[in-house]
Amino acid sequence: MNKLKIYAILFLTLTVFACNKTQDQATGVGDALVVSKKIGTQTVYGISLYAYTFSSFKSVTAVNSIVADHIYTLSANQGYATNFHYETPDSEFTTTKPVASTYNFSAVFNNGTTGEFQDYLTDQVLDLPNITKCEYSTTDHQFEMNWDLLTNADSYAINILDGTTVVFASPELAKTIKAYAISVSGGGWATGFTPVVGKTYTIRLLAFMYEPGGDAYNVQAASLTDKTAAWGN
Repeated sequence: MNKLKIYAILFLTLTVFACNKTQDQATGVGDALVVSKKIGTQTVYGISLYAYTFSSFKSVTAVNSIVADHIYTLSANQGYATNFHYETPDSEFTTTKPVASTYNFSAVFNNGTTGEFQDYLTDQVLDLPNITKCEYSTTDHQFEMNWDLLTNADSYAINILDGTTVVFASPELAKTIKAYAISVSGGGWATGFTPVVGKTYTIRLLAFMYEPGGDAYNVQAASLTDKTAAWGN
C-alpha cells in the first residue's frame, strides 16, 4: 500500500480553513492522527501528520514531545502549497500503539515568515473496519459495499485504487451509514478516469475517529481495510 489518502477530510478542511482566513495571514493549523491497518496478518500502527494554511507553505516540520530528536518532514499533499502532510512508510508501521504526546509543528511560509502550532494526540486507536460485501452488481450496474459499524467511528470514506493511484474518493459518510454504491455515472471519480470492465481494483474502506469534542477537521485516529474486486459489466 502507498500513502494514506484522506480526501474527504482534506478537501473539507481546505475549504473551511480558507473561508475563515484572509490570504495575508501566514498562520497554520496541524492535525496528528493514529493510523491502523493490516500488513500481512498483523494489525499495525503509524501516524499521519497534516498542516493547513490559507497562504502557502514553503516547508513544514514536526516533532513529537516524547521523542523530540525525531524530526518529521512534511511535503506538499498532491502539490498543494496550502496543505502539507507526512505519512508513516509501511516499513515503519509497528505492532506497538503510539503513546499520547503533543506534536509541535514549525512552518516557513512562502512570504518568508515563520509560525508554530500544535496538536495533542491521545493513545486512542480505531479498530479496523470489517467489510461484509464488496462486489459488482450486474443487475444494477454498480459496485456495492456493506460493512459493520464501528462503535467509536465518527465517519467513513471509500477509495478505489488502480495500483497505488486513488481513482475514486467518496464524500465523507456519516457514522450511521453501512452501505454504499458506486456507479460509472456517479461523482467521485478522478478526472478522465473510467473503470475497465473485468479489471481488478483495490477497494479501501476508511474509518475516522474525531478528537474529543472535535470534528472532521480534528481527527484522533483512522483505520482502513482493503479488498480487491473486479469491475463488472
